[in-house]
Amino acid sequence: MKIQIQKATLNRVQDHTLIIPVYQQGTKPKLPKNGAFLKGLLTKLQKEDIFDGGFKKVAFVRYAKVGKSDSILFLGLGKKDEMRRNRLREALITASSTLKQNNVLSFTFHLSSCELHDKYAIDTLSQVSAEALVLPLYTFYKYKKKMKENSGVKSVTIAVDTPEHLLNGKKGISKAHHYIDACNLVRDLVNTPHNDLTSVKFADLAKEEAVKAGLKVTVWGKKELEKEKFGAFLAVNQASDTPPRFVILEHKSKVKDAKTVCLVGKGITFDTGGISLKPAANLDEMRMDMAGAATVLAITILAAKFNLPVNVIGFLCLTNNMPSGKATVPGDIVTAYNGKTIEILNTDAEGRLVLADGMAYADKNYNPNLLMDFATLTGACVIALGNQGTGVMGTDQKTMDRLQKLVCATGDRIWQLPIWDELGTEIVSDNADLRNMGRDRGAGTAKAAAFLQNFVRPQTPWVHFDIAGSAFISNPTNLYSPKGATAACVRLVAEFLATL
Repeated sequence: MKIQIQKATLNRVQDHTLIIPVYQQGTKPKLPKNGAFLKGLLTKLQKEDIFDGGFKKVAFVRYAKVGKSDSILFLGLGKKDEMRRNRLREALITASSTLKQNNVLSFTFHLSSCELHDKYAIDTLSQVSAEALVLPLYTFYKYKKKMKENSGVKSVTIAVDTPEHLLNGKKGISKAHHYIDACNLVRDLVNTPHNDLTSVKFADLAKEEAVKAGLKVTVWGKKELEKEKFGAFLAVNQASDTPPRFVILEHKSKVKDAKTVCLVGKGITFDTGGISLKPAANLDEMRMDMAGAATVLAITILAAKFNLPVNVIGFLCLTNNMPSGKATVPGDIVTAYNGKTIEILNTDAEGRLVLADGMAYADKNYNPNLLMDFATLTGACVIALGNQGTGVMGTDQKTMDRLQKLVCATGDRIWQLPIWDELGTEIVSDNADLRNMGRDRGAGTAKAAAFLQNFVRPQTPWVHFDIAGSAFISNPTNLYSPKGATAACVRLVAEFLATL
């Protein structure tokens, strides 16, 4: 798909469809600058109660016969004094989804008509606009016999009024390109079925993508994991016919004394629950249980592409979780990389086991200034936050506060949950150092985080992202469209790393 920016006033844009942002003044739509040629059409739509400029209201008029474009989509932005980046983003997602449903092949959004350049830098606005317009157009077409890669929208254009805005807007479009590519890589991986994305295939693909981005890549198999005594990780893989993989991706900054950030991702390529077998309903969606690892891969690639002045080390913990005669059973006790013993009381609480070894290894061997982990970890997080948000927890309040301030830059929603001291006692085992689940169902997300905290040294700042709800959605939302994989938090964490 072609994503570009051009200089053109509203009345000079020529494309298949022109998206025209319209504010609401009182109860009526207000024409944008240079929009006199639209007066008759807009007045008619308003009089017939079709369009009033309300927030996220749209009116698509095919072959409108006004201006130089074939068709017009009026996009309501609501009251101008209420307009913020997130509201612009949500409105544009609605516009893009509408045009996708109407099989439009190309469209232009006239950014200057939003009149927001005095509030936000034009490169920021062009980036937000491009991402909001292009990401909803994603289609997972790999297994569709009649669908070609280039079907659907072929061109998305941002239009601005001045040469200065064109120059600065190109910077935003360039950044958006990288973010869109990274997000769509995650979406492709998460949407791919297990038979085409085993741990071995995932590791091979990750290595290929990482090498192209200039990252150093190390891939471990079962032999190396046994040598390093990844007992918790190997317990999850124990029943599988597919060997595990542990992938290390390294972006090393040339900046002297650069900070080191380690990113650890849960990569369960398919989760049956093991002996603690999951119910059959929606079990096919458990191909998405490797979204944490895909997220880490994408963020680390972005660190290399943007040449961030920070060392970013990614760790992908890859295996499936299967039942068989060789499987770990409830009550088994294993020893993790850091020497702590774990009583496995539920084999469906497996993600925290692979993370335990990955996090402990990263912490001990890379001495990070910050450790982050990403996992589709708990159904409890879906109950708490739905598909709209990601649960964040950890020991580094400063980082969590900074992340919260950055959500307006990408639209990702995060919500901090507590790890109270009492929750830590819940995962103390009667027979080992730890148990891999709490003693009751309450606060399941925080108890999982309390478990993981045992695998990070007290002096290491740590943030845990539970993306169980936000990584994969069954229905489109204000923030994520279409259904399926979302690439939640990829852009948010990349933005955060850039601030370091």
